Amino acid sequence: MNRFLYCLLLFITGPVVAQVQSIGRIVSYTSIPGGITGRTADARFEVRAWGDGIIRVRVSKQRQWNDFSYALVSTQPATNPAVTVQEKAGRILLVTPLLTVSIDKAPFFRVSFSDKNGEVINEDMAGAGLATTFIGDKVSVYKKLQPGERFVGLGECLGNLDKRGTGVTLSNTDNYKYGDPRLPMYSSIPFFIGIHHHQVYGLFFHNTYRSFFNFGLSTPDFASINADGGDADYFFFYGGGVGDILTQYTSLTGRMPLPPLWSLGYHQSRCSYYPQSNVLWIAETFRKKQIPIDCIVLDADYLQDYEPFRINTRRFPDMPGLAAQLKKMDIELTASVNPGIKLDSTYPANADGLKKDVFLKYADGRPFVSEMAPSLNHYVDFTDPKARTWWIDHLKFLPDNGIHGYWNDMNEPAVAGSYLPDNLVFDFDGHKVNALEGKNVYGMQMARSSYESALKYGEGRRPFVLTRSAFAGIQRYSAMWSGDNQAKDEYLLGGVLLNTQLGLSGVPFVGPDLGGYIGDGNKDLYKRWVEVGVFSPFVRNHREFFSNASEPWAYGEEAEAISRTYIGFRYRLMPYLYSKFYETAQTGIPVARSLCIDNPFDPQVFDPVYQYEFLFGDALLVAPLTSMEKEKKVYLPHGEWYDLYSDSLLTGNNETRAEYPIYRLPLFVKASAIIPMQSLVQSTKQKPTDTLQVHIFYGREKNRFTYYEDDGATFDYRQGHFCRRTIEFDPAGRQIVFGAREGDFPSRFNQVRVILHGFPAVAGSRPNSTRMLDGLEEMEDLYDPATFRALRDAQPKIRSRELTAGISKEQLIIKW
Repeated sequence: MNRFLYCLLLFITGPVVAQVQSIGRIVSYTSIPGGITGRTADARFEVRAWGDGIIRVRVSKQRQWNDFSYALVSTQPATNPAVTVQEKAGRILLVTPLLTVSIDKAPFFRVSFSDKNGEVINEDMAGAGLATTFIGDKVSVYKKLQPGERFVGLGECLGNLDKRGTGVTLSNTDNYKYGDPRLPMYSSIPFFIGIHHHQVYGLFFHNTYRSFFNFGLSTPDFASINADGGDADYFFFYGGGVGDILTQYTSLTGRMPLPPLWSLGYHQSRCSYYPQSNVLWIAETFRKKQIPIDCIVLDADYLQDYEPFRINTRRFPDMPGLAAQLKKMDIELTASVNPGIKLDSTYPANADGLKKDVFLKYADGRPFVSEMAPSLNHYVDFTDPKARTWWIDHLKFLPDNGIHGYWNDMNEPAVAGSYLPDNLVFDFDGHKVNALEGKNVYGMQMARSSYESALKYGEGRRPFVLTRSAFAGIQRYSAMWSGDNQAKDEYLLGGVLLNTQLGLSGVPFVGPDLGGYIGDGNKDLYKRWVEVGVFSPFVRNHREFFSNASEPWAYGEEAEAISRTYIGFRYRLMPYLYSKFYETAQTGIPVARSLCIDNPFDPQVFDPVYQYEFLFGDALLVAPLTSMEKEKKVYLPHGEWYDLYSDSLLTGNNETRAEYPIYRLPLFVKASAIIPMQSLVQSTKQKPTDTLQVHIFYGREKNRFTYYEDDGATFDYRQGHFCRRTIEFDPAGRQIVFGAREGDFPSRFNQVRVILHGFPAVAGSRPNSTRMLDGLEEMEDLYDPATFRALRDAQPKIRSRELTAGISKEQLIIKW
């Protein structure tokens, strides 16, 4: 059509545009427990309190509410909080003890959230075609951008910690060699935290469709959330700080169950370790070199033609025998499975899956077939209860072979481009949806099925499941690793940031492929990566098939010594770390913590220079270094901090700069911190000495640490078989108090050695010359001795004292 005819047609008919449909004014409403429900001119709505600081807003064009959810642990609030409803000046007000929710009746439905002082926390945009709208099936919510507002969270997305001025797409995708922040990643967690004017709130967009979060990208006055279908359904959280928001969010989507203790140890992986003798050699070498390890990971090459449930017996002629040998060495096996069931006439699972009708299908009933390298496959529909049961029973082959780690890989699913035709039908537990609505929960439901298989056939063991793809609520079932990263400095830093972002999104048990999965890297990169990597909640070294070896000894003696030292430090920290995992399971506060959790209004923690720093638990501040850095400027937030290597005291709200040789990572300890440690072990299954070492760093603030231990393997702790006690540091009272023991688990420790850092002189104590991070002296043989001694002696002398006492079930008070 030439330009003249096109213009003539346009003049006659007018432009053809999709109709932007505001839902219109409120025409009726009625009170319900906790809120109101009603109709607008073009939709139905509900605004209801799920807690004093939790409000659910729903807008739908459907006749009935869709109460089904994979993300929520319950589709109804646990209690009906006290809410008053009143109408004033054309607005409906819902008032809770923490919030006032204002709902405009006209000219269109519009919601605003204010605190008890009337200060606006978050509000819909005003104006036609804004607030909540539909364009066909696409739904959008528009929010006014507050001056200086920051946004954090959204799980596994790239870019800076603060997402202001960016856009994020959530659509689970196999993003090999990822790097472009405009592209979606493996997982979708549609939850973020907004920060402005000393206000902190959270927003969880409860919708599984592909979605786009616009945080002022080309729109300086508003932020928006757009989804390809479904309802405008979101939860608004308010109260306290970032930690409180995370506790509220995980009260709805669930919290991580206590993992098996061995899963917190070091995991060694490769694509792929085979044959069987090679796996045994890896284990023996770790033990010979005294580098602690708890798990060896088998990638898909242990399977026959990558077919789940079929072991390649040429490579692994006796898998149960191998597992038994490793068990004697206190090493577990984790093994990969993917969701593809190969089209193979000799493969019983394929025939059985067709017979049991457990595969994804097109709308006409034909099974979906697509390539997942290197074969054509059917794909289990994990949203179908009978398919989950089928998977649960077939996955019994792992524990039958002595394998107790379940690695769920390729579960976006990783078909070409992760593209699923829209006309696929997902069962969705009987609700029948298309791929647009079902794809993002696919990996999560696979992880759920694996978790439930481990529960059913694990003989009382706590499951360990690892997944690549996920949706909100994944923390109930699985740990996550951040996909196919590259052996480059920017991925070392990016992996640290993904850890803390996932922690800000309710997913605490996370970690990257240590050393980088793709590429060969270099010696210095590996050293820096292992140093910071041991402070990931999940620690796995993994490398692709055609790249150089990545075991700790593969990079030479120096890298081996650094690995031994830092991995050993993690194992010595295990009483602290396990206690922090217990805290996470109780509260949802992550183990690897962005500095913005405790300092949301400090602009320095969002600076791209400092955004990679994080807290390991509440006591240790970690600043990652790249392979090129020998000097580092670190920002220490509010408070006082100790240099871990020297015990020198530093004032917060300040930058500090120091030289860091290749074997030294910037580590700082918060004043008043309490850090329990143990003797070095080679596996979490090895019993340490009977003395618990408790490091306490003098500060002006009172502090309390909840110490926790149990058998680390079973669910007996749910019946009280645990040991829990508080450790309290009281500088005003000049005492350290070990609370009375709770639970009936016999502690591994009979004595406590209290190591006091930076304290005034303590009568009857003796100086302590042992550093927290033992093993750095081992580097002396690898450097010029004079230079090494100069570096060591340049550090201020450690100002520590230690006291020893027996531990009983009763309260123990140590005066100083």
